[in-house]
Amino acid sequence: MENTVENIVAYVNGLKGFDWFYKYSDDHKAWESATKARNTLLYSQKILDPNYEIWNSIAPETFQNGAY
Repeated sequence: MENTVENIVAYVNGLKGFDWFYKYSDDHKAWESATKARNTLLYSQKILDPNYEIWNSIAPETFQNGAY
């Protein structure tokens, strides 16, 4: 993954659309899908947002700095 505008936009949109409270879901498929999305976001974060600046500007306080 390259640090491009398109990838950063996709990362931001992924963070904005992410279900931060997915672990409380009773639907296993929803849980699986969100787990994959979380892994993708964490991978992107390491490359595009190493200091969690974008992440922390979007994530609820409980989930800042990659906390889960």
